[in-house]
Amino acid sequence: MPASKEKVTPPPAPLHITVVNGDLTFIRQPLLLGHYRSTRLSGAEGVMNNVLGGGMQRSLDAGLYPTQPGTHQVFVNTVGDPDNPWRLPRPEAVIVVGLGPEGELRAVDLVGTVRQGVLAWAQRRMEEPKVGSALELSATLIGSGGSGISAGQAAQLIAHGVREANEHLASAGWPPVGRLQLVELYEDRAIEAWRELRLQQAACPTEFAVDDAIDPSVGGLPRALDPNYRGASYGFISAQARQDPGLGTSIDYSIDTKRARTEVRGKTMQSDLMRELIAGAATDESTDTRIGRTLFRLLIPLEVTPFLIGTSEMLLEVDSGTAGIPWELLDVPSEGGDDLPWAIRSKLLRKLRTRQLRERPVDADVEASILVVGEPAADEKSYPRLPGARLEATAVAACLAGALGAESVRSLISPPDPTKKGADARTIVNALMERPWRVVHVAGHGEPPSKEVTGGVVLSKGFLGPSEIESMPVVPELVFVNCCYLAQRASESLLAEARPTHDLASFAAAVADKLIEIGVRCVVAAGWAVDDAAASAFATTFYDALVRGRRFMDAVEEARIAAHALGGNTWAAYQCYGDPDWTLNRSAGTQRVARSMEDEFEAIASSSSLRLALDTIEVGSTYQKKDNATQIARIEYLESRFGKRWEHEGDTADAFGRAWRAVGERAKAIEWFERAVAASDATASLGALEQIGNQRALLAWSMVERARGEGDDSKLREAVKDARADIASALELLGRMNDLQPTMRRAALLGSTYKRLALIETLAGRKDAAHDAVVSTVEHYAAAEKLGNEIGDDDVSYPGLNHLAAELVLNIGNEKWKGFAPGAAEKVRRRIEAKALSDPDFWTVVDQSGIVLLETLAAGTLAENGAKIETELQVLAGRVSTAWMWSSVRDHVEFLLLPYAAHASGPEKKAARSLLALVERLAGKR
Repeated sequence: MPASKEKVTPPPAPLHITVVNGDLTFIRQPLLLGHYRSTRLSGAEGVMNNVLGGGMQRSLDAGLYPTQPGTHQVFVNTVGDPDNPWRLPRPEAVIVVGLGPEGELRAVDLVGTVRQGVLAWAQRRMEEPKVGSALELSATLIGSGGSGISAGQAAQLIAHGVREANEHLASAGWPPVGRLQLVELYEDRAIEAWRELRLQQAACPTEFAVDDAIDPSVGGLPRALDPNYRGASYGFISAQARQDPGLGTSIDYSIDTKRARTEVRGKTMQSDLMRELIAGAATDESTDTRIGRTLFRLLIPLEVTPFLIGTSEMLLEVDSGTAGIPWELLDVPSEGGDDLPWAIRSKLLRKLRTRQLRERPVDADVEASILVVGEPAADEKSYPRLPGARLEATAVAACLAGALGAESVRSLISPPDPTKKGADARTIVNALMERPWRVVHVAGHGEPPSKEVTGGVVLSKGFLGPSEIESMPVVPELVFVNCCYLAQRASESLLAEARPTHDLASFAAAVADKLIEIGVRCVVAAGWAVDDAAASAFATTFYDALVRGRRFMDAVEEARIAAHALGGNTWAAYQCYGDPDWTLNRSAGTQRVARSMEDEFEAIASSSSLRLALDTIEVGSTYQKKDNATQIARIEYLESRFGKRWEHEGDTADAFGRAWRAVGERAKAIEWFERAVAASDATASLGALEQIGNQRALLAWSMVERARGEGDDSKLREAVKDARADIASALELLGRMNDLQPTMRRAALLGSTYKRLALIETLAGRKDAAHDAVVSTVEHYAAAEKLGNEIGDDDVSYPGLNHLAAELVLNIGNEKWKGFAPGAAEKVRRRIEAKALSDPDFWTVVDQSGIVLLETLAAGTLAENGAKIETELQVLAGRVSTAWMWSSVRDHVEFLLLPYAAHASGPEKKAARSLLALVERLAGKR
């Protein structure tokens, strides 16, 4: 009997990979993104969240968002562009994969989480009735915006993850991913990714096929303004203890900030000496002002020092060997002579490196309440009363109740009467378990763990510690623990066995460790006994900042400043662990407070970096819909700080002009474009000359429009006079450029400028001048159409449509005119329809109505067809209401209908006036 032959699954075809340098918002394919554990969506995630109408942030707030490697969530894009509802949603979907905490992502984790994300999307596609032979997928350089993963490494690992997914898909008989498109905004990072992928292709030619070059796309930038790109706004430094046989303990530093991305090995420490120094520093009784500088010199290698100086936001990752160090006390020199301590001016937060995180903890939602415990009942023989703890808790409860409402805060605080005790253990534990608490604040006695006791906040019976909080069905997002460490008792009884005397900083770190393990997002724990007044100032300032929508990092900074102003070292006692971007008031917190302009643009040290900053602003306004007021403020800052220094460089002035143009400030744009072309270094582009003419014409027409809207005839006459002169200047400049080298764009700019001149002269009642302007409009749009046809330009329908419109206006009232040349209107119509099929937008849709209007006016049948045209425009306005778009439509319709209505009579005149009134309303004018 012949042996049975097993069915062999053929290996997948090579994965075709393209690296794109461009903006994410133009990507059509499903987009794969990675998410480091955080409560804020930044970078590419933030952009896509806006594209999807906020659905990703809502998932994050609900605790459904993927955070750990291997987790994933698919967001199908059902939200269209409000300015372009005809185009299919871009991207088709967003697939988010978890990356875990920053700094802990391993290569195998990245490959695995990408694989699972791809399989999840493939499964979703298989649920659809029609699936092609191969899937297409796009992805960012996942993981490279954090610590430890370069752009090139990310590209290789993503490719491996997709390749592994294809193997699984092939064995299941499902269509594989045939093409992977890696999208990167910055060209230098895109090139790095492409190079590493080409090396990978050389090593595995049957598995990968990488394009011969990167693909430049819309909105790409040459590089990031910051020399070391990070997806997060804060710097990241890891300090990990390492035991060297025979050498003792040393600290390895990993640096990922705007100033560096590198690893530096620390020098070996004398452990006994370091423990003695830490014990002396970590106490409220310490008055030695030199200890911070001593710790800095012993702990921080010279190579690391420059990256700490001047840091504005810093997340410090520690492990069990370095968590007990009072890093907050380090006296790091300041860059600008700032006398605030380094931990305050750098907004220092801690992050605990741990592998013991609870899988998928259930977080409290935004409706959960806040529990404040102050001076719980305890054995007074061993634990004296703490009026400071009671006062602190009372102030915190009042602060939160005043901001969030009394019903949102449960207070278990001892009464002012010293003969009455606070809440007992049963009351406190019952309260913890009775409902979800989003924040738990505790002020009372603390007992470190030992062989005899579990340790924690002292209660009437036992302790309130991490194990009790772990038993809560819903894990709080923030736990604030401020404990007095029994300074009146013998010091030997305060500390766990094998710990040095007064090792209170280590105890606070251990508390944070346990709380973070069970899923608490943010922890504040006092490392030593604190001054009552400073402690109250810290706590109330901290919570006041949170209820105002400030990030955890910003709230800690404000609290430290308030406590520091009162003297002593209480401000440094608080070890603050957690997500820098966590917010208590999420509705306010999702709109992050922007960094100061000085911090944002601190990397500018040359005119080339200034041009890059301006280019970044232009891209943000043109393609990413950045807030216009914020963008204007950025340009104003750059202009005030660097404008005088480099205004005589033509290419720099050109960049200022383009940035101002992108935010709609035409007068400022003209000013800078004129400086650009006047610069003696001749580095300005020819586009600067074109823009001088174009912006002058647009500004002139806008001045006339404003005067017309005010209804003041004298102002209108003055505006018309000024506009006529400005347009003459624009025409002279554009004409000289077009004579030098005719292009479709220049000819079309001349046509549009003459078109506006015709409108102005019509408003002024100068029929002959208006007629001459229309003649020139016809001439230049016809030339633009011819040039476009010769080179096969996809946008040739624009000058074609305007050529027909100007020809029509020129012949209104001309009985000898026989209409458009045979087939001319149909040719333009086919071009408009072809563009509407391939890439529809507002302009292609309105142009379809525009060609109908032209044919209707040419036939003199507006009274018959006008109502249908009005209905089409009203339907369009129901989908797109952007005022500036409809203003452009109004200008075009007025160019046609003002002369048409002047010659028409009866029903035709009435129909023309009705259509004019409609476009005026749609444009929001009069």
